[in-house]
Amino acid sequence: MQWYWLAIVVFVAFLGTILFTPLSIKLAWKIDAIDYPDGRRVNTKPIPRLGGVAVFAGLVISLGFIVVLNWASPDILHIRSVNTSINYLGVGASIVVIFAIGLLDDVMQIKPFVKFLGHIAAASIACASGVLFSHFLNPFGPGVVDIGIIAYPLTVFYLVACANIINLIDGLDGLASGIVAICAAALLVLSFSRGYVDATIVAIAIVGVCAGFLIFNFHPAKVFLGDSGSLVLGFSLGLVSLFGVVRATALISLLIPVVIAGIPVIDTLTSIIRRIRLKQPIFHADKEHVHHRFINFGFSQRTTVLIIYGISIILSVLAILIAQDQSPLRFVYIGILIVVVALFIWRLGLLSSVLTHHYERRQGHTPKPDDSPEDKP
Repeated sequence: MQWYWLAIVVFVAFLGTILFTPLSIKLAWKIDAIDYPDGRRVNTKPIPRLGGVAVFAGLVISLGFIVVLNWASPDILHIRSVNTSINYLGVGASIVVIFAIGLLDDVMQIKPFVKFLGHIAAASIACASGVLFSHFLNPFGPGVVDIGIIAYPLTVFYLVACANIINLIDGLDGLASGIVAICAAALLVLSFSRGYVDATIVAIAIVGVCAGFLIFNFHPAKVFLGDSGSLVLGFSLGLVSLFGVVRATALISLLIPVVIAGIPVIDTLTSIIRRIRLKQPIFHADKEHVHHRFINFGFSQRTTVLIIYGISIILSVLAILIAQDQSPLRFVYIGILIVVVALFIWRLGLLSSVLTHHYERRQGHTPKPDDSPEDKP
């Protein structure tokens, strides 16, 4: 596939999203799918939350355009190197399911357990369609390690996690859509360089969709992604990584998508650790996410989002260097990555509430008489 067709795909995705976003805003106002200000939200005025309709439409239009064109005139695109073990209609159905679940939640606020079952259903459809992380090169010797039936629950977990980490980071105007655009661009570079046509096409479509949506979503936002948008984007990123980067069977390649999506991953993991250690429900909402920390430091929404964009770009570049460089210099990049992540977590104090919590408990502990050194033999 020639590079100019990628330019056409990104333009179609960009234009389609721009055309459908005003329609999604009108629909949201009509059915009252609105985020009203409250103590947990950052927005100070009512904002429509059906941006996912435009995101989904942009993806469908751009990917549908390529599918129809390739079917009608296969000699134009020369797309013959897609993975024949994958049923792409089934993959498309999985995206429809994750979108439908998010849309239902945007419109009628369904229960978390029902949403979770919907996420599992969507991921299971993708797995049944041939999207699987099933093997990797043996790092300790020759041959390939086939993980067998474990591939199915592992892939389902991975796709559900991808969908939800983007959903969780969606807390400021333009934050999630911008991060997804950066992640998709990094996956695009890796997929294109390795000749993975399916991953390349979906990645460039995601970039175009996010760019078009950011016109309406960057601060001050006129519309929010909603669950329908954030889930579709996160789920699609997971699919791209399975189409492309994870298809490279070297063990180090499995870490690349995690590094590329570093900010959402760090935010999700520290949130889970924080809530478990503080004995709170994992899905308990709080204002200690990455973006809340920047806001608490006095940064504006716009500045906070731009800073996080910058960090995401740094992580994506490091991920590309680690994936592409087979020399010992790769370990230098890994070292830099570890330092960047550690400084990020420490400087933002993402786990400070956990540490403070246990410190205060120790400070407040009154020793028993037999705890004193004098009473011990």
